[in-house]
Amino acid sequence: MRFYWVTVTHETKPSGRGAFVDAMKPLVSSEPVCAVALRVNRFTHPDMVMHDLAETLAEIKSEVLALPLRRLVEETGSLDVVVVSRMSFDLAINTSPLHLPVWFPVSPGREVKAPVIDLTLRVKVPLSACDTGELSRLLFELDQALLRRIQIGLNTDPQLVNSFLDQLLHGVQSAPTYDKELVAVKERLDAVKNPRDFRPSIAKNPTLVGRIWRKANVKSADGLVKFASSLPRAAQISSGKLDSFHEALLAVLGRPSHGLSSIDARWAYNLILSAQAACRVITAAAHAGDYDEYPAWLLRSMSLDLRNSLADAVARIQA
Repeated sequence: MRFYWVTVTHETKPSGRGAFVDAMKPLVSSEPVCAVALRVNRFTHPDMVMHDLAETLAEIKSEVLALPLRRLVEETGSLDVVVVSRMSFDLAINTSPLHLPVWFPVSPGREVKAPVIDLTLRVKVPLSACDTGELSRLLFELDQALLRRIQIGLNTDPQLVNSFLDQLLHGVQSAPTYDKELVAVKERLDAVKNPRDFRPSIAKNPTLVGRIWRKANVKSADGLVKFASSLPRAAQISSGKLDSFHEALLAVLGRPSHGLSSIDARWAYNLILSAQAACRVITAAAHAGDYDEYPAWLLRSMSLDLRNSLADAVARIQA
């Protein structure tokens, strides 16, 4: 007796626990396997695993006793139960003893070992399975939010934005030229019909995010410190707005060797590396066939972490 755990999220295809279970039903014609959608509170405490396994088995009694599954169980002396859940399996993976119920077609009442195996951790998918639409939307909103703040600063107090724009626009030295560059960025953003399809570019009509991405690509971690330090002033972000901001893991791993001197610079550095990572994920996903497949949980976690970081940055700029 084996229990396999599968976590179904909104990104999983087929989506929904019921749809996933239905998609597995054709397997019953050749394999002793039965799927069940977990809709009750089970598998939350290590001392209750045996009880939860028995309850789950009782839930599929009619299916186990029906043909052709019953015949397959009798012939093979085994049964695989796929538990489809919205939640991940958070208990230690182990093997529990299970007393087969009196109605079970093979060895009723016998105590057997029933391992729980989390298949979610083993499923590999292409990079195209990553939710790049949400990453694109958030990068688009970040571009818009930064543009609005910088345009306000350029019109009211150029000293707020000059250092940032000098570095971002490769040393263009006059406010009128800056204004022209920002107008071009706005036109590029205004032409985007669906933010979920937004693809930042490094070279062709780059927006602010595209330019930030390019800067992050050519500068070392230590070389980005000065650039990061100029961004909060340009975006008019004060330290008071930066309490407990979400710092992406990839940004933490890419920190400069000597750290960052202020919370403002640390926030900006996180924004820069989060934007760079999101742009890279979107680009790699568009060419997924050129790369290996990766664990689905890893791609979901990475995407969610970057989305949280970008959404946090957008909210603080807009506040």
